[in-house]
Amino acid sequence: MNALNLLTTRDKSVAKRRFWVFLAIWFVMSSIQCIFSGYNEDEPYYYIYALYPAWGYFDHPPMVGIFVKMGVLLLGKIGVRLFAAVSSTVFLWAVWRVLEYKEKWRYVNVYILLALSLPMVNVYGFILVPDAPLLLFSALFLYVYKRFLYSRSVTRAVLMGLLAAAMLYSKYHGALLLLLVILSNLQLLRNKYFYIALLVAGLCFMPHVVWQIENDFPSLKYHLVQRSAKSYRFLYTWEYPLNQLAVLGPFTLPMMLIAVFKSKARTTLSSAMRFIFWGFLGFFLLMTFKGHVEPHWTIVAVIPGVYFCHPWAVQNETRARFFLFGTLFAAVLIFIARILLLIPGLPTPYHNQDKWAAAIEEVAGDNPVVFRDSYQKPSMYILKTDKTAWTYNSPTRRSNQYDFLPIIDSINGKKVLYLGENPQTATLGIITPDGDTLHGRWIENFCVDSVRVDDTSGLK
Repeated sequence: MNALNLLTTRDKSVAKRRFWVFLAIWFVMSSIQCIFSGYNEDEPYYYIYALYPAWGYFDHPPMVGIFVKMGVLLLGKIGVRLFAAVSSTVFLWAVWRVLEYKEKWRYVNVYILLALSLPMVNVYGFILVPDAPLLLFSALFLYVYKRFLYSRSVTRAVLMGLLAAAMLYSKYHGALLLLLVILSNLQLLRNKYFYIALLVAGLCFMPHVVWQIENDFPSLKYHLVQRSAKSYRFLYTWEYPLNQLAVLGPFTLPMMLIAVFKSKARTTLSSAMRFIFWGFLGFFLLMTFKGHVEPHWTIVAVIPGVYFCHPWAVQNETRARFFLFGTLFAAVLIFIARILLLIPGLPTPYHNQDKWAAAIEEVAGDNPVVFRDSYQKPSMYILKTDKTAWTYNSPTRRSNQYDFLPIIDSINGKKVLYLGENPQTATLGIITPDGDTLHGRWIENFCVDSVRVDDTSGLK
């Protein structure tokens, strides 16, 4: 079997048709997955963002809430994840347009296999978290930046500024991408159009800055101070490369590392791509000395990874064979995992969410439910039942967006079902579909201060 032949499409018209058919199938399959698979534990939390529009939120900028809001306005609750499918499809189109490889149409199969074998690219096709809009706007920004390098104009400068602001509104990691692009091309600092882009980005991002000032910079304090570990643990650094294998793929990550390492910065864009790849991986490696680094924080590195891996994989038959078998194997595993998420009734956190909420609602009725030390559980309950819920944070736990919401005003003084009680003092228990038991009690006249006085350790 000749792997290079299998990866080659000699007719450009066939290659173009295959590319667009792939994007169409990707969107349809992602949309089906959006509707019929269970939610990630944080997605209902972003649904709460959508219910309470603002220029900022405790954990993240507001773009993910905007995406959820747009989907709900279009399709109701079935559209909560709609823009995960939309953004991932446009992302794949944008990354394709970023590629400078002259024979990319000849090897469109390589690009399709890369997309199908990258774990987190598949995940963000149907799970809507802040990384989904970040990936979208990062790819679009780099595409416009590519065009900007060939022909500078006010229009492209303004568009770059708008997309830079969109990245920042998606996730603060967008600032790292902007910094790395500037470092890769310091000539930008002498370009008047670049300052137009900066001005546009700054003006667009100003409402979020004002929100941070008015609320005493909660996001900065959380990300820069509260997330820091009290002491360094070697596990933070040891687990980092292993997590990257899960994010970028156990087969594709080694290929990306080799491809980027052996590549030469022949163009200004390729120089930016090298900076972004090593910059993201290196920056978050250093962050492991500060505390735990979430695996997906490096996801933007997938764009330059694909940029360099695409031509590298077809340089000779040996590489092509390793690429073909590796990506096919990974794609099959990912496909199986996605199918499993669609099978109802399995004992995983992604299944039985309706039954979980119904079990609680059966006890609570129309009374508000207060969950202890969990912003995910009240969010899931609100999403599934449209009933009122809130979270009580014990003194040792961090704040979250519920501390900024007016929900607490609507439940003070009311009878509430309080879940998360110490099993020894609880007066009731709710058995959930996964076999867990939520211990709780009724509070006739709810008040945060009264709960805090009763606060004890060891609650479930």
